Amino acid sequence: MKQIKEIFRRSTSFWLALELILVTFTLWWAFDPVIVTNYVTHLPLGYDVDRMVKLDVYKTKGKTSFELLNEKERLLQKVLEMDEVELAYLAHTNPMGYNDVVMPGYFFNDKGDSISTQRYGFAPDSKMFDVYGIHSLTPEVPDSELTHDCEREKTVLLTRSLAMGLFGTIDVAGRKVLGQEYEWDEETQKSVWNKKPFHIRAVVDDVRYQTYDRNYATLFYCTSAIGYDAPIILRLREGVNAERFVQEHQKEILNEMWTEHCYIRGMQTASEAKDKQRWVITLKRMTRRNLLIAAFFATNMTFGVIGTLLMYMRQRREEAGVRRAFGATRWSIFLGFIREAWLLTTICVIIGCIIYFQFAAQKGLFDIFTSQNSAVRLWFDDFGTHFLVVSLFVYIIILCTVLLGTAIPAWRICRSTITEAIKEE
Repeated sequence: MKQIKEIFRRSTSFWLALELILVTFTLWWAFDPVIVTNYVTHLPLGYDVDRMVKLDVYKTKGKTSFELLNEKERLLQKVLEMDEVELAYLAHTNPMGYNDVVMPGYFFNDKGDSISTQRYGFAPDSKMFDVYGIHSLTPEVPDSELTHDCEREKTVLLTRSLAMGLFGTIDVAGRKVLGQEYEWDEETQKSVWNKKPFHIRAVVDDVRYQTYDRNYATLFYCTSAIGYDAPIILRLREGVNAERFVQEHQKEILNEMWTEHCYIRGMQTASEAKDKQRWVITLKRMTRRNLLIAAFFATNMTFGVIGTLLMYMRQRREEAGVRRAFGATRWSIFLGFIREAWLLTTICVIIGCIIYFQFAAQKGLFDIFTSQNSAVRLWFDDFGTHFLVVSLFVYIIILCTVLLGTAIPAWRICRSTITEAIKEE
């Protein structure tokens, strides 16, 4: 307490403290969206996009997807004959990572609690999960058998978080789950919500269908539906670069991969498709904007605080000389300056965070990434944890700046001779 009073007795310390409090508030406002956005965008997708390629399959007019299923399967076999292709499957609905449109639905536990889901269809005995590299969490059902023994429109696979949100456990294979889907009613000639039971085949790892998505409530269901232009999804062999594969084989595939009524009209890597999504582009723009704002304030904070510290340390030059004259060592004086800087910074950051807390309690903290799954909770979902994490980040940035701005002039002062240090300036 005595040392704190001694620090704030100096007029320069008072103005430095006010500056540090203002800097704390400003950096909190600038870095909160940067930290949350970067954390969410760097969460793992749950599947590997580096060696994945989509082939857009089109058909001639007058033919349905069901009528052309055999021809599409022949195209799939042609693709699998390529040396650089390891696995491939014919998507029955919009594949993950390639389209903003997903099939929504609700699933219910035994108590009637619901979780909003995003659904992806797969055909029985398809290689979808092998291509994506999604792993089974049900020991009785290995990865290679996830799509075996699946009954169309009646079998589902849950992700870990969806199973935990509904049942509180992942040991749910073989159980029934009630689902609500938007379906066409022939009697009323309208789309209505219908509930029906599904058989749970297995539980798999969590996946995110988009970079920005933090709602892990993904569901895979066995379906007979085939999209109008269902694409073929490839997984290339280890060491094969997807971009190079597209460049080298695009002409060959577009010209030679065709049947009587089906043909391939385009190729796209999973990474390219992911980066072109509307929300991904918006999120990248927002992230760049937030980074620029944070960098601007951080740069101004650095120059402003260091400038004030240089002035503050020059005024302590004579004090250091007197202490040296009374027997104090260079290191004891240097460490004393560092200790005072740490103490002053800690107090000011705490005050600044308390002030920002009043603002955050009314306006809220940054969070545009909501989750519909109660089982999915990240650190920024809890107000207290969110506030402590960002406060610690801001504290570390300011502390490093202050210690650096203190250490350089303090070391120069301590290295000077006693007569130079106590010389009138």
